[in-house]
Amino acid sequence: MAPAEIHKLATVYGTARDVPQTYVERAGIDDRFLNDITRDKHIVIHGSSKQGKTCLRKYHLKEDDCLVVQCTRETTKEKLYEMILRQASIDVNVSTSRTITGGWKLNVKVGGEGKIPFIAAAKGETEGGYERETGTEVESKEFEVDPSDPNEIGRLLTNAQFSKIVVVEDFHYLEEEVQRSFAVDLKVFHENSKLVFLVVGVWLEANRLTLYNGDLSGRLSTINVDDWTESDLLKVIGAGEPLLNIRFPDEVKAAVVSGCQNNVGLLQEVLYRICEKYDVWMTQDQPKELGTVDDVTSVLKAVSEEQASRYRNFLGRFAEGFGKTTLEMYKWLLFAVIKATPYELRRGLRPNVLFQRIKAAHPVSNTLQQNNVVQALDCVGSVQFKHKLQPLILDYSNGELMVVDANFLVFLQTHSVDELLEYIGNPLAHEASEGASTVRDD
Repeated sequence: MAPAEIHKLATVYGTARDVPQTYVERAGIDDRFLNDITRDKHIVIHGSSKQGKTCLRKYHLKEDDCLVVQCTRETTKEKLYEMILRQASIDVNVSTSRTITGGWKLNVKVGGEGKIPFIAAAKGETEGGYERETGTEVESKEFEVDPSDPNEIGRLLTNAQFSKIVVVEDFHYLEEEVQRSFAVDLKVFHENSKLVFLVVGVWLEANRLTLYNGDLSGRLSTINVDDWTESDLLKVIGAGEPLLNIRFPDEVKAAVVSGCQNNVGLLQEVLYRICEKYDVWMTQDQPKELGTVDDVTSVLKAVSEEQASRYRNFLGRFAEGFGKTTLEMYKWLLFAVIKATPYELRRGLRPNVLFQRIKAAHPVSNTLQQNNVVQALDCVGSVQFKHKLQPLILDYSNGELMVVDANFLVFLQTHSVDELLEYIGNPLAHEASEGASTVRDD
């Protein structure tokens, strides 16, 4: 009997712009999000890459309820606010006037039918002019604002009757000083307006923005989407099987869950490619069993090889750090990463563990101090930013160094230790040759 409804593979498994039909709600994450979004607090959704951060938001919020801005390496705080104003349908142009800090002011034009809610009273007399058209009465006023001042941005959006949730995607792309300044501004927005910001970023530290600004305590909710259990991942697989009228053997499901490094994005990609191999592009007319453990291994290796050049570049550039030094700490941090197990890299390596492992192999171990390791760890994000190594692969959060890119873990597993150490300049060739393996155990 043919299925009643036809579903496309791309809407069931794989990574796409829209929320997949195999979205699984998780206790403590989805319910927490739904609760916090109604409390007029700012929200931070964080976790490793491709763990469902954006899907969580899209699954529960309508697109019309959100204004989404995408951060890049070049995004300054002023540019971020300018993008928000433009998407809020406020006419904005760069002024010829300078702010106190030396940046450019913005010429803003607000208009509408009838009486306009306006922030003129807050700014004194307005600069610019007044327009009136025959027929429907239209008023508009022009004035200048400082795009770095959250008070002005907040008043402008409030008086323009803006009420959407402001979503800041890829917040981790911003320079650290921009992140710190924005964290300070979030308190201003919370105190002086009804604006709600939803910040999305790749890191695992729950209180990162609160560390940047302690005054955010009680005004900010954080949701870590990284905790995918084996049961959750099996539910994702099982949710798609009836939609496509297929079945994966139990051993295949186990291999997929084991090989995906607790990452739902990688799991979705593996399932998509297995279906692709067996020409399952939509719901099957008849039930079909597909996939082998070898298929899973083959797909994981293919995923690894497709990004191998990026990961080789990461290893080489990160090892350089900020320049040539005696201790070469960033090269040795990678040494410890390469020698660690996938489980350790997912859960995190503490500074004392890293110090002991590096000291045991470092050629000048007598001068190496744990503080040298800690100082290098504090700059893990800055080094990646300096060398334009984004999306992030390593994150130092909650006092632990961890990998936040599941595909990089697969890359490490499918390359020998010797080969990986060559990519970082082989800091200790004889050490690298001991225990080298092609595939590592968890």
